[in-house]
Amino acid sequence: MAQTDRPARREAQRRVATAPPGTRSRRAERERRRRRTAWITAVALTAVLVGAAVATVVATGGRSGSNGSGAPPSLTVQTLLHLQAASSVVTGATPSVGYATDDRRDLVVRFDPRTGRVSATAAVLDRPAAMVRLGGDLWVAEAVRNTLIEVDARSLRAVRSVPVPAGPASLAVFRGDIWVTSVMAGEVTSVDPRTGTAGTPVDVPGGAVRVAAGFGALWVTDAQDRVHRYVPATARTPEPVLEGITVGTGPIGVATGVGSVWVANARAGTVSQVDPSTLRVVHTYRVGGEPSSVAVAGGRVYVGDGAARTVRTVYPAPASTAYAVGTTPRQLVPAGAEVWVAGADPGRVLAVGTR
Repeated sequence: MAQTDRPARREAQRRVATAPPGTRSRRAERERRRRRTAWITAVALTAVLVGAAVATVVATGGRSGSNGSGAPPSLTVQTLLHLQAASSVVTGATPSVGYATDDRRDLVVRFDPRTGRVSATAAVLDRPAAMVRLGGDLWVAEAVRNTLIEVDARSLRAVRSVPVPAGPASLAVFRGDIWVTSVMAGEVTSVDPRTGTAGTPVDVPGGAVRVAAGFGALWVTDAQDRVHRYVPATARTPEPVLEGITVGTGPIGVATGVGSVWVANARAGTVSQVDPSTLRVVHTYRVGGEPSSVAVAGGRVYVGDGAARTVRTVYPAPASTAYAVGTTPRQLVPAGAEVWVAGADPGRVLAVGTR
C-alpha cells in the first residue's frame, strides 16, 4: 500500500504547487482535507487494534495470572501538568524540565514538573502523535501531514521537517537515528538527525503499530498479534534481520527493560514477557481490561489501560492493584524510578511510582 500511496501523494503535492493562482487555494484545501481523513483512518485503525475488552476480567497481576507472594506495592500518583489532551511526554535534560504534546490544540509545551508551570508553548500543526528527545532537540511526529518535525528544545522553534510514510504513530531512538512506525503504511523508517533525511522504509508484515529499542534491536508490534525483532543492516552484517514472535491478541504498546521485551495486548487483556535471546514468550501476565501502553522504570513494569483509565505494575510479583488515574493513559515513559503518563479526557501529565 505504501508504494502506491507515495507517488499519489507526490502527484497531489505537485498539482497544488503548479496550479494557477485561482485554483491553488481550493486544491490545497482539498489536499488538507485528504490528509486529515488519512489521520482519522489511522486513529480508527488504532481503535480496531484496541477492540473490545475481554468479557471476563481475570485476577490482577502476577506471573502467568498468579499474584505471587507478599504484599502488593501501593502506587503514588501526582499530577504534573494539565492540558486539553496530552498525546506524548518526555523528560528534559534536568529534573526541572519536561515536554508534552497536546493533540487537541496542536501544541508542544515545556513545563516544570515540580511546579506544573508552563514556560513555553509552540504550535506543531496537525495532530502531534508522538515525541522523543535526542540531545538538544525534540522530534515530533505529525499524524496528519505525515512528517517528523525537529524542534529546538530550548526555543521550541521548528528547525526542519522530514516527510515520512503515512500515519506516523510511535518513535524510538536506535543507533543514533530516530525510528518511526507508520500505521497506515505498515512500515518503520529511520531518520538521520544530522542530515534530516529519511531512510528507505522497511515493510513490517502485519503492519507497524508501536516501536521500542533495546537488546541491540528494534521491537515493533503489528496488527496480527505479533511483535517483530528488527536489526538493521550494518557494514559487518549487510543483511537486515526481521523476525516475528506471536504474543497476545491485539498488541499495541511495547517496551524493553529488566532483561525482557514487554508487550501490552489490548484485546487479550494480557502483557507478554518476551525473552530477547530465545524470542519466546516466557510469561503471560493476565490483567484484564484493555492494556495498551507499557514502560519499564525503577526495575518495575508499568501498564496503562486506556479503557479502564488505570495504571498498574505487573512485574516483579506481586503486582500492584490497578490504580484509577482519572484520565485515559495514552503513553507511559520512564522518568527515573517512576513513569510519566500522558493522558486525555481530561488532559493530564501524571507521575506514577511505588511506595
